[in-house]
Amino acid sequence: MINKPIKPMLLHKSDVPPQGNLIHQLKFDGIRCILSYDGGNTRLFTRHQNECTTQFHEIRPSLPVKNAVIDGEMVVMDGIKPCFESVMKRFMTKNEQQVKRLSQTLPSHFVGFDILFLNDKDLTKLPLQERLDILQSIIAPSNEISICPSADDGIGLFNRTKQLGLEGIVSKDLNSPYLLNTRSHHWTKTKAYLYETVNINGIRKNEFGWSLSKDGNYLGVMEFVPLDARKKLYQISDQIVSKDTDKWKYVHPVIKCEVKFQCYTKSGLLRSPSFVRFVS
Repeated sequence: MINKPIKPMLLHKSDVPPQGNLIHQLKFDGIRCILSYDGGNTRLFTRHQNECTTQFHEIRPSLPVKNAVIDGEMVVMDGIKPCFESVMKRFMTKNEQQVKRLSQTLPSHFVGFDILFLNDKDLTKLPLQERLDILQSIIAPSNEISICPSADDGIGLFNRTKQLGLEGIVSKDLNSPYLLNTRSHHWTKTKAYLYETVNINGIRKNEFGWSLSKDGNYLGVMEFVPLDARKKLYQISDQIVSKDTDKWKYVHPVIKCEVKFQCYTKSGLLRSPSFVRFVS
């Protein structure tokens, strides 16, 4: 049995769902989490090996095994959708009383999608299909733990995630081993981005960022902008300055651009917006 936190297998990005001998799973919008089960005791770790057992104390499954290490995602549901803000609130809360209160108002749930070790045996060299069969045999879905569902039709699943406003899908080679601490092309993620046309109304000076708005409503700061687009705005920014401060050069919101982003936050901001193109 592994007795220390591990570095999980990571994914590459894909613009469209790949095809082949693959399975496709929902990409849950939560925190990547490794569940270590040993003699009835559960410990939880992030992908960066930070223990988060205390924050998600209600995750205490009873598994019919001696020990196991399961890879998955920690989520907090908001209706039918996982809510990233809520799971981060859980993750950032460490006070025991507050954790207990939040476990009632924002209950967490662990979604397992792979198994690495079982009863002191290393399973990482087995093909994914065998590991999934083993995972299915030891987890009975409950309020605290379940198994990520799989589909053969990646394009169909991806289109459905877009309709429902979910994060996207993950596609995995059924014959692939589990490669610890490796970003592997055996696994790819295809995100179902949202798109919006917005106004640029400010340029941050010290740490790069553009302030965004639409119809007069503030939408947050965009930091993911390619260098050539930054230069184009800088070239004309002095002509449209409305206000200059130590931290910001504010401009009249006459320049528009298309951005892609993951979702709207509960406060109405764009989550992780990135530049697509200028819009005339």
